[in-house]
Amino acid sequence: MSEHNETGQLGLRGGDAPASGAPSSSSVGRELARLREARGWSQEYVSDRLKFAVRQIRALENENWAELPQGMPLRGFVRNYARLLEIDPAPMLQALSPQLQVADPVSLEQASSLSSPLAQSSGRAWPAAGGRKRLAPWLVGGVMAVLALVLLGYALNQQGKLSFGQQSASTDLDVAGSKTAIQVETPLAPATTAETPAAPPATPAPALEPVAPPEPAPAPAPEPGLALTLKQASWVEIRRADGTVAVSRIIPANEPYALDPSGAPYRVVIGNVNGVDLSWRGAPVDLAPYRRDNVARLTLQ
Repeated sequence: MSEHNETGQLGLRGGDAPASGAPSSSSVGRELARLREARGWSQEYVSDRLKFAVRQIRALENENWAELPQGMPLRGFVRNYARLLEIDPAPMLQALSPQLQVADPVSLEQASSLSSPLAQSSGRAWPAAGGRKRLAPWLVGGVMAVLALVLLGYALNQQGKLSFGQQSASTDLDVAGSKTAIQVETPLAPATTAETPAAPPATPAPALEPVAPPEPAPAPAPEPGLALTLKQASWVEIRRADGTVAVSRIIPANEPYALDPSGAPYRVVIGNVNGVDLSWRGAPVDLAPYRRDNVARLTLQ
């Protein structure tokens, strides 16, 4: 058995270790167990401090190398245990050289299982690297790119930048004509009776000149409705109350556009609000309250 000297170095007794002063691999686990028991610590306490499973603490102290990984994971395990006991880990690591030099490196899954108290294994059967399959990075990137294009197209459509269909607007104004009929009545001569002497022959009345019918009154001016004044080319869409489209196109600058109020209420969408002036029933309309991202949406009653 070995014991801890005043300088913190690991010493050996009698024939338990080689003459060089380093413990043999068959005494490392026993020495760790002896120092733990000398401090009054349980294996559960060491497991909680080192974050290793109790079965791994027990396997190391019993030197059951077949139940422990070899190589770098075992080196870190022994080093942390020695530092917890406040002894120099170098002699123990030197004694464990046969276990630390292995032909096949330990996988990351095996190394990570040492630090998990919940790891379940028997012998050298470490968790496999399988499990849940991950999607290929190029497939995930492709799906994200398609989704981004769909969202971009939807946003542009909402701003009225994808609708370029042209439909000419028509204004139907019906003005009813009027005709004036003039009827001239001629007074009848009073009837003669036996008691009434015959009247002298009347002087023939002068012939009446034909009266020309008055000119028809001018048609009343149509009631003002919707009128657009475009200082800049803008995309405009207007729908009538029955849902039909009055206009849905880009109207060039300085091209006037008007609609009579008979189709109201109108649902109006105007792009490039800064370049458009709107009036309704002869009064200008302030588009600022209906504007969002240079696109105005409003309903004219």
